[in-house]
Order: sequence, then structure tokens, then C-alpha cells
Amino acid sequence: MVQFKEYTPQTFVVDGLAGLNKDMMEEHITLYKGYVTNTNKANAALAQLISDNKADGPDAAEIRRRLGFEFSGMRLHETYFGEMKPGGSPVDEKIKKAVTAAWGSWETWSQDFVRTGMMRGIGWGILYQDPVGGSLQNFWVSDHENGHPAGFKPILVMDVWEHAYIKQFGATGRKSYVEAFFKNIDWSVVTKRMA
Repeated sequence: MVQFKEYTPQTFVVDGLAGLNKDMMEEHITLYKGYVTNTNKANAALAQLISDNKADGPDAAEIRRRLGFEFSGMRLHETYFGEMKPGGSPVDEKIKKAVTAAWGSWETWSQDFVRTGMMRGIGWGILYQDPVGGSLQNFWVSDHENGHPAGFKPILVMDVWEHAYIKQFGATGRKSYVEAFFKNIDWSVVTKRMA
């Protein structure tokens, strides 16, 4: 019998985040837990179809498609919540040097990251590291599974789906949310993600 790993939701500190409402963040954690649950359900259903030699039909195809969405949603949320702590931390010199090498200045990169996160639509603003050249680049990722550059490692992940901010900041409050997000980044965690 095929058996895939079962995932357990991680625990994150969301109380005391500067400018981010605890109730909104706890609701967001609940949404994340749903991605974990749905990843486990999809893996179990797919494993059963494979074990029963029924993995060629439309049911298996739909589960595979859905698994990409659920699994990526789980991982992106873990990266997002895992890089935040109340009040954040000072920018680490290692990441500042890497960003400056790629972007010319910290300010140029941060302005572009904010612009990326302010794009219309649902998705994620993500700072990636190129595994070949090592440089850092901002990307927009829609949904959860669409738009990731192949092989690139996410270094900093900002959720800009409406559920991340609308309860506190309203439908037009994304900019205020992005500003609050930046106040809570634990740059030591972000730096550790770099190769």
C-alpha cells in the first residue's frame, strides 16, 4: 500500500505582532490548518487510488491538481508565519549585503518588494534566491502553486490574499497591512534561509 507522509500543523506566535490584529492572525492560522488537513486528505486519497491501481482517471487527476494547491498553501503559510515575531528584528548584515549586491541598495529592493505585494489580484510577494547564481529576485505568485520560478528558494514570503488583511484593514487596506508586515519580520530567520 502506498502511504504518504502525514503533516501536523506548526505552532506560531501571533500575539503581540506590531500593527497586526491578534484575532485576524488567529483566523489566518485556522485557515493555514485547513491547508494541512486538506493536504493530508489529498495524499491519503491519492495513495488509495494508486494502491487500487486506479490512478489514471479524472478522479486522480483532480486530486493531483488540488494537492498542488493545498500543499503549496501549507508550505507558503509556514514560511510566512515562521518569519514573523512581535516587533521583528534588525536587518541582518548578510541579507542586506546580498540584497544590495543584486539591487544596488536596500531601499531599491524594499520598494520593489512592496510594489510586488501591491499588485492587483490575490497571491504572494516572494523574495527568492536563485540556486544557480545565488542572486535574489522578487516574484509575484498567484494562487499558491502557480508562478514559482523552478528551483528557486523562497527567502521572504508575504501573503497578500485578502484573508491576510481585509478583516483589519478593509478591502483597500493592503498598503497598511504591508507596512505592518515589515515591522514584524524576523530578519535572522530570513537570513538563515539563504544558501
